Amino acid sequence: MLARARERRGLAAVAGDAGRLPVRDGAVDAVTIVDAFHHLPDPDAALAEAARVIAPGGALVIREFDPDHPLGRLLVAGEHVIGMASRFRPPDDLAAAVEDAGFEAAVVDRGFEYTIAGVKPP
Repeated sequence: MLARARERRGLAAVAGDAGRLPVRDGAVDAVTIVDAFHHLPDPDAALAEAARVIAPGGALVIREFDPDHPLGRLLVAGEHVIGMASRFRPPDDLAAAVEDAGFEAAVVDRGFEYTIAGVKPP
C-alpha cells in the first residue's frame, strides 16, 4: 500500500509503529485508520500518537466494525476462529476513547461499519 501511494498518487508515505509514529509533533492535518484499528496491539497508544502528531484543528477519522451489529458478531467470531487477536470496540466506546485522547469526537455513522471523527481543539 505504501508503494501504491508513492507510485500512483505521488504521496509521501512512511511505515511506522502506530504507537510510536516517525512524525514530529503537530506535523499532520489528519490521521485516518480504516478497517484496521481492531488489529492494533496497543490502540490507546495509537490514539495518543494521533493526538501528538495532529496539529490543532486537525482531524482523526477511524472507520471500524461494530462488534454489536449482527454482521459484526460474525466478523469477530470469524477472526477469532482463524487465530486473529482482534479487539473490536462498539462505536460509543471508541468515541469515548478518542475523546480521552484529547479530541472532540462524534460517531458520524453507524451500522456494520461505523465512523468516528475527532477534531483536535486549537
